[in-house]
Amino acid sequence: MIKYIFTLLTVSISFFANSQTSFKIKAGMNFSKAVYLNSEKDALIKPFRQLKPGIVAGIALQQSVNKILSVQAEILYSQKGLKTTQAPYNTTINTMNYIEIPITGHYSLSKNRHSYFNIYIGGFGAFWTDGKYKRKDYYTGEINSIKVDFHNSDYTYSRIDAGILAGAIYNIKNIDLFIRYTHSMIGSSELNADALRNKVFSFGINYIILK
Repeated sequence: MIKYIFTLLTVSISFFANSQTSFKIKAGMNFSKAVYLNSEKDALIKPFRQLKPGIVAGIALQQSVNKILSVQAEILYSQKGLKTTQAPYNTTINTMNYIEIPITGHYSLSKNRHSYFNIYIGGFGAFWTDGKYKRKDYYTGEINSIKVDFHNSDYTYSRIDAGILAGAIYNIKNIDLFIRYTHSMIGSSELNADALRNKVFSFGINYIILK
């Protein structure tokens, strides 16, 4: 997977390497609401599911095609997962950390010398690097934390993820404000009842350091 990431990065740099390219640093917040692929289990947990916060950060290259169209490639560290609170029992948090590569096409609804407003749509590929399962006891406050063991023979993980995304950007000079919805199409396992598929709302800021 690392080889594929570097290959995609090399291709992206070759495509974006001209004077119409913007280089950005991204930082923001994810609010994920993962669902179980097992519909019966998901129905049981649905009343207790909450938005799970996490961070998203990385870099982006945006290439203008013409005055209203552009293409953007990103490399991100993205925290996703599931949070449930079953009072008066336990709060559980399943954190899933990914290296994510979104590619999006942008359309400018309005643009002038100092600002623009874009909407965009695209897809992403991601690699699940690590994770943690945490449970907090409602009465005692005791927290038990277990790291994800990808070598556990009792559980078959699917570490590759892919999906679609859409969002909007409002730009003022060197600052982008963005919102985004990301929808995974692949579950965290093909065989287990605990397999999750991520749905994520994000917002944050891009700082343009080169354009």
